[in-house]
Amino acid sequence: MIKPEDLRIGDLVRTNRDCAFPKGTMCVVNGIRPEKVYKDKVGVVDLIATYDDDDGPWCCSIEGISLTPELLEKNGFKEEQHQKEGTSEWYDFYHYDLGINIVYEVEGNKFAAYLDGKKLREIEYVHELQHVLWALGLNAELRA
Repeated sequence: MIKPEDLRIGDLVRTNRDCAFPKGTMCVVNGIRPEKVYKDKVGVVDLIATYDDDDGPWCCSIEGISLTPELLEKNGFKEEQHQKEGTSEWYDFYHYDLGINIVYEVEGNKFAAYLDGKKLREIEYVHELQHVLWALGLNAELRA
């Protein structure tokens, strides 16, 4: 489960149990309330389902959307290189407009963001990639 204070408005997330939306609904963070709102819950997030334009209800049970090569391609990243050496296999995805690379190591199902050949950080979820893009001052609006 993701803590509300680890999110930004605009992050893509998924509900991990039934709440205001059915479990597994992909949503966009519309607001963040990290303060204690109810006795048994610390922090909630206002969500909008990705298929809905109305302001959404809050939810306190969300998880990240796993980054995948398909999701990268859907968002303008192009496979630039594919290497296989022994048991090691990796793909390098590049976004021409954003100027960053995402390297995917198949064996560990690991992703990492690179800028000018320097590793910025490892990434597991879509919202983490969005945070890297925001930090670089780039367009972080991604489609799930």
